[in-house]
Amino acid sequence: MGGSGKTTLVSSICRKQKIRKNFDCYAWITVSPNYPVEDLLSKLIKQLYIPDEQAGTTDPTHLVDKIHSYLGNKRYLIVLDDMWNRDSWLFLERAFVKNKCRSRVIITTRTEAVASFAEDNQTIRIGLLPQRESWDLFSRKAFSRQNRATSGCPQGLVPWAEKILERCQGLPLAIVAIGSLLSYREMEEHEWKLFYNQLNWQLTNNPELNWVSSFLKLSLDDLPSHLRNCFLYCGLFPENYRIRRKWIIRLWVAEGFVEDRGTETTLEEVAEDYLKELAQRSLIQVTERNEYGRPKRFQVHDLVREMTMTISRKERFALIWNNPDVTDGGDEASRVSVHRGGQVFQPGPASQHLRSFLLFDKHVPVPWICAASSNFRLLRVLCLRYSLLEHIPEAITAGLFNLHYLDFSRTKVKTIPRSIARLKKLQSLHLRFARVMELPREIAMLSSLRHLSVSNDLYGTSVTGSICKLKHLQTLREVKANKDLVQNLGCLTQLRSLGITAVLPSYGGDLWTSIGKMTVLTKLAVGTRGENDEVLSLDKFKPLRNLEKFYLTGKLENGVLFPVSEGFDKLKVLTMRWSGLAQDPLKSLSEMGNLVYLSLYCAYDGESLAFCSGWFPKLKRLFLGKLDNLSSVEISDGSMTNLTYLELRELWSLEAVPEGLGYLRSLQHLYARNMPRDFAAQLEGDRKGFVQHIANIECV
Repeated sequence: MGGSGKTTLVSSICRKQKIRKNFDCYAWITVSPNYPVEDLLSKLIKQLYIPDEQAGTTDPTHLVDKIHSYLGNKRYLIVLDDMWNRDSWLFLERAFVKNKCRSRVIITTRTEAVASFAEDNQTIRIGLLPQRESWDLFSRKAFSRQNRATSGCPQGLVPWAEKILERCQGLPLAIVAIGSLLSYREMEEHEWKLFYNQLNWQLTNNPELNWVSSFLKLSLDDLPSHLRNCFLYCGLFPENYRIRRKWIIRLWVAEGFVEDRGTETTLEEVAEDYLKELAQRSLIQVTERNEYGRPKRFQVHDLVREMTMTISRKERFALIWNNPDVTDGGDEASRVSVHRGGQVFQPGPASQHLRSFLLFDKHVPVPWICAASSNFRLLRVLCLRYSLLEHIPEAITAGLFNLHYLDFSRTKVKTIPRSIARLKKLQSLHLRFARVMELPREIAMLSSLRHLSVSNDLYGTSVTGSICKLKHLQTLREVKANKDLVQNLGCLTQLRSLGITAVLPSYGGDLWTSIGKMTVLTKLAVGTRGENDEVLSLDKFKPLRNLEKFYLTGKLENGVLFPVSEGFDKLKVLTMRWSGLAQDPLKSLSEMGNLVYLSLYCAYDGESLAFCSGWFPKLKRLFLGKLDNLSSVEISDGSMTNLTYLELRELWSLEAVPEGLGYLRSLQHLYARNMPRDFAAQLEGDRKGFVQHIANIECV
């Protein structure tokens, strides 16, 4: 991202004479956004001291030919600093002779699309500084003017220095700028406390610091309009909030930020491309990935977020309510996000034009929520997750007819009123970890619904009535099976994610027939009612060619694994719980060549598991838990060659550490939880030799 030290790193190399003297010529060009390519070429000519008989010409082709001819057989070093788009390189590259003189072109960029021109082994990704290096850099700048005898941070300033540094979040540009400014201030606690409390204002208004915001703002200014709105929306989340990919995507769709690219691509898939581009432009940082490396959560750097908040308020895009001591709602805004002090926020007449209202304050009283909701006539997004609500305010279903997104996740809401049918435009209804046990049959009247996420309880949430009209539904989780539901599921051919539980043996045929019609399904979770003796019949289960994640919970009929011979080419994640398998399933499972995550919990009754050479070539994470009879695990050389994480839990019969662990050279994390005492003793004691390559071993 901007300010991470790319230019500083390159300049520290190129200014060294012992490096420069090895090249016949040298040039450094700063490539600003939308900079005319002919101007860049003219600058190159001047810095390379190329004589030009047609001085003043702006014909790019002539300038390219001139540079190309001059470089000829020279060994050259050229730096293109802060390149923003691929088009600039595609043109400039024609000027650089590919001679065999070991010439070098160095590019710095904030954009992965530009960096992708280089080979992987020729790309350096600059990360943010870790805590210790951040403190060292800050100390060198903030305390550089102190007497050598008293150098370092005075004891009374340490808490405030740490708070200020925390806001910088490892960004060198901010650390240097703020540290240098503080070096001229009095080394007194009151002075530093005052500066910290005014830090947001300082970054925007202090001439010695606002260039930091301006530098970061360049990335925002380079965004096309559709991405700009999406990025500003990320600023509605609280400081240091780790935003879930699926959540922000559905909010963007509900707001109407996402363009329609035709019937072959969903709006959610387009929005995911937006998210990737924001990450590639280094405006957001991925903080967590799922089992097979797909971004799951991301974060906006605190200083970048402050910049977006300032712009959002100035442009009336959004208002962040974060100060319980202020009662003025400020300028009109199209969106409001309440982080703290919500009970004193007074929605005024302008609130009738709100498009989004997000509540992150968990302490706002219910009467305030009910009163506020009645004002939001044109609202498209209403997010009340974590609130104290126990009942859905009548004002929501009676008057918010424009709602596209409604979220009561992690509330105490127990019932959904029949009047929910009035919300004809509703696309997303989220009730995860709420207390709703049954949905009214009027849910089936929400024909625009795309995502319906309900209880994660083992027994699921009941859905009454026919769901055949929900033709646009992409997500349905976690619902309780009944005869009508399993028969009608086949109508939902657009489903990408399905979670269904409490499946009875008599439902098996209809269920698998219906699921077989879901040709675009990528995630499937099917379960019986927990650890009971009800059998899950898989006689009519046919492989789904687009399935990527499969979660199977329940005892399988006759303890036999479902057929794996073909049709699981895209499956990456498989978890099996309480399956009651009688024979070692690994040979069959190994035919799923793209598996990256495998979990077997209470799934196998046998005494041994054998991982043979060549099996599970892409597996990265393996979990074996509560396999009561398992006393032997054999791992052959050449098996699971990419495994990085192994967790063994409650394997009470496994007393010997598998020597085959020595073959797992990629293994980085080994967790042994609630394992036999002899197993832990061997792992930590005499037999540690064949696991010494594992960086992190933990016995609990």
